[in-house]
Amino acid sequence: MAIRTILAPVAGTAIDERVMETAFRMAKRFDAHLEALFVAAEPQDAIPIVGEGMSGLIIEEMIRAAENETEKREVSGKASFEAAVKASGVETSDTPSRETKPTCAWRKDSGREDETVARRGRLFDLVVIGRDPKEASASLTFDAALMETGRPILVAPETAPATVGEKVMIAWNGGVEAARAVTSAMPLLRSAKEVTIVSIGDVPYGRACGKALAEQFRWHGVEARVVDNTETSNVANALISEAEKCAADTIVLGAYSHSRFKEMILGGVTQDMLAKCTLPLWIMH
Repeated sequence: MAIRTILAPVAGTAIDERVMETAFRMAKRFDAHLEALFVAAEPQDAIPIVGEGMSGLIIEEMIRAAENETEKREVSGKASFEAAVKASGVETSDTPSRETKPTCAWRKDSGREDETVARRGRLFDLVVIGRDPKEASASLTFDAALMETGRPILVAPETAPATVGEKVMIAWNGGVEAARAVTSAMPLLRSAKEVTIVSIGDVPYGRACGKALAEQFRWHGVEARVVDNTETSNVANALISEAEKCAADTIVLGAYSHSRFKEMILGGVTQDMLAKCTLPLWIMH
């Protein structure tokens, strides 16, 4: 699969800047079309449930306040988009170009942000989205992008690194989610300067090991180094440590190998990586 279209939701928050920087970098890397999507909440969805006895005047004021807040967020989000366009030099276009080059466009939809991102995201090859490390699992839009689009997502970290996808580390456990993530990331892996496959602990019986994956990569023209780490007490910390050792700038990770509900309640590798990792995460469920 080639990465020809990229969706990047903007919400008029401080996260937009890092999302735009990462998304435009990917658009230029793949000569892809980038759509920055702002979703304007319907006023009735942006205010608390109307209580019995609440006057019409109060309801009108609440709706007006919600509309004003949405307008402010739109102005902020579009400013981040326009600044990124200027900094990147990427041309704006609403239609495909005959030339192979990156393009971008601004789109505004109305409705619930999580539902709109899920619906729209299924049409794109990649979704670039930001996260607050302290609230990643609580974001409905983030969850919708990861769980409901069926597409890989690139999670923009709090501080955008100097490069993305030059030195890629794959977190490999031989599972279905890891396999899906690797397949979706193949365009990134083919163009990477270095690829490292890391397995933490023993790969479960019946699953392919990292060495077997590296052998298959050669059919794609990808040379990969294999690292087997025996650490088992904290998988996320071990992965982050290995990423530092190989100077990775991006990590490919299968998301929620266990039940997502179980991970949110009891903790798990995906939750830990979202909370602790400072690198871009290419993840897929």
